[in-house]
Amino acid sequence: MTIGDIRVELGLLYSAGLPSVLMSRMAVVALLLAAVSSSACRAVSTDAGASTAPADIDRLKLLVPSQSHTMQDVGFHWTNLWFAGQQGNWPLARFYFDEARHHIQWTIQVRPIRQDPDGRDVDLQSIFQAVDSSLFAAVNIAIEQKNAAQFATAYKSSLDGCYSCHKSSGKPYLRLIVPSAPAQTIIDFSPEPPGGGTQ
Repeated sequence: MTIGDIRVELGLLYSAGLPSVLMSRMAVVALLLAAVSSSACRAVSTDAGASTAPADIDRLKLLVPSQSHTMQDVGFHWTNLWFAGQQGNWPLARFYFDEARHHIQWTIQVRPIRQDPDGRDVDLQSIFQAVDSSLFAAVNIAIEQKNAAQFATAYKSSLDGCYSCHKSSGKPYLRLIVPSAPAQTIIDFSPEPPGGGTQ
């Protein structure tokens, strides 16, 4: 299967209505797999015996999503976290909290050091560690304790902490607010009814 074949297949899936976040992840994985398998074949069959791996690595770097793309996933999960916590659906809140943290870590792997507008390095991992060990820890504790009031306070404080990272990265226009609507409407945020099952 070629990269062109994968693009056609992904286009068919997109037209079938898969969510854009899922599609973008599928596209990245498919393209990376195609590129890796393609480079493995080429590395073995070059005329001079030299590997084309450096060129393939440069090509793969171009396929990695930008931080704005990965942060879209963070926003998706952090938005839904608010509604799960507000409804007292603590297992769902745990899921969205963990997913948001995981996607922030993915964002940092994509680009661990940013430049601020003055050209100075901004170490995103250090900023994340500070936010994670304080503000996110408070959200985590509120979820564990199933404390809605504590959750709301910790969530809002975390938004302030996230905004401080945005400002440090030279993006003060990325101001965060408590969401007014979920990122998706297919999920029921209410707690599971007594006895389990659907409502």
